[in-house]
Amino acid sequence: MTAMKIAGPAGNGLAPPEEYRLSFIPGHPGREDRPRRWRSAGLRKTLLLITLMIAVTSCVRARTAGLRPLESPTYAFEEASIDLPGGEPGVRLDGYFTRPKAEGRFPCAVLLHGKGGWWRAYLRYARELAGRGIASLILDYYSGHYVDLEGLSVPFEHRRKQFELQNSDIRAAAAAFSRRPVCAGGQVGLIGFSLGADKAFRTAAAQPGIKAVVAYYGPYDYVSFIRYRMNAVLLALAGEEALRWKSYLEKNSPLAMAGKVEANVLLFHGVEDRTIRAAQSVRMLTALRRRGEKSARMKLYEGAGHNFVLRRGLSAERSDSLRLTIAFLRENLSPKTGL
Repeated sequence: MTAMKIAGPAGNGLAPPEEYRLSFIPGHPGREDRPRRWRSAGLRKTLLLITLMIAVTSCVRARTAGLRPLESPTYAFEEASIDLPGGEPGVRLDGYFTRPKAEGRFPCAVLLHGKGGWWRAYLRYARELAGRGIASLILDYYSGHYVDLEGLSVPFEHRRKQFELQNSDIRAAAAAFSRRPVCAGGQVGLIGFSLGADKAFRTAAAQPGIKAVVAYYGPYDYVSFIRYRMNAVLLALAGEEALRWKSYLEKNSPLAMAGKVEANVLLFHGVEDRTIRAAQSVRMLTALRRRGEKSARMKLYEGAGHNFVLRRGLSAERSDSLRLTIAFLRENLSPKTGL
């Protein structure tokens, strides 16, 4: 098999180039492999049944080759609900804190959920981090300010204000979390999932102290994203308020903020993602690599769709992305002493 390099310059100290190569395993047979028409209807039905059984019990689509498993955990974990300050006086945000059950300082990460909000899958992810020496905060940023992203009748100014306050909440909570004694060097990384990846880049662009961003299948270029997601008829019927909101999002896409992100970045995306296409991450990677000194890498997972890392069960893709994330956070956020 030949390997196709997806992205990532060699020699930046994060991982060998092989980690970010994608190989393809043949999937469906080509036209020349298809059987001739069978005369017997019974034989055709038998062959069809066998084919269906093979299809549902084996990998019939291309998959990323060379995936490596996650290392075994070395720590027990402890966890608790906490709250943190938001961007305005009196605003508090709900969070869930998970850390290794050991003395010392550790790399710390803030997990930013997707559009669907907080759910238990993020806790499973946080426990995987804690077992390998990384403390984390799952931040419910909806608990401060909520934004209706897709409604066509929401007044623009109200939505814009809520949106900017929500971003301010995330910055304030991340800064407060970084000051907890467990966090090495008073630093945190950000791990964003889907909409949370958008939020991670907005936060990193506004806070130079963020040293690492891990982004899973996020929307970054809202010009193309809205065109893909929005029904053309609905858009044609949209009123002035909705069109102003569309223009605001396009102008303030994370893609436009890439030059302000001082953190090193690791992007993940499933090639089969039909919710947010992998091209979004490709565009973001291109913009980030224009920064020069700071590194940006991406790994695409063939055969994986949206939310692949949050699905129950430790799939090969989920395990591989966790392994790379842990190595990346250790590299960028390791304490001077402790680990």
